[in-house]
Amino acid sequence: MNTAEDARRMAEELQHPAAGVGLDSFHMSIEETDPGAAVRAAGEWLVHVQVSENHRGIPGTGQTPWQSLRDALQEVGYSGVVSIESFTPDVKELAGAVCIWKQRAPDQDTFAREGLRFLQQLFKS
Repeated sequence: MNTAEDARRMAEELQHPAAGVGLDSFHMSIEETDPGAAVRAAGEWLVHVQVSENHRGIPGTGQTPWQSLRDALQEVGYSGVVSIESFTPDVKELAGAVCIWKQRAPDQDTFAREGLRFLQQLFKS
């Protein structure tokens, strides 16, 4: 599956209590034209949201349309976790697999702290 609509359709067809849709903001920046529309397509089937920036960096430091994502999450009544996905080129095996070539933060604690601060501000408004 490449889109939220594909994932929702599969969850609907399965009709299993454990079936749901997980969305990842990085992959939405590649496969979707609008993250808000993707969230609305997942709708009531949305069970997990994972975020990073369009360049896999700290949320809020790139080109992701965060307000669209936030507004759609509120619109569909999503009340689950919004987790930050972070990568570092220091973990060579993973960095190669996901094409991470440079540091996006001085360290992973800074990545987490700044990302959390950004998301708290975003969802406060």
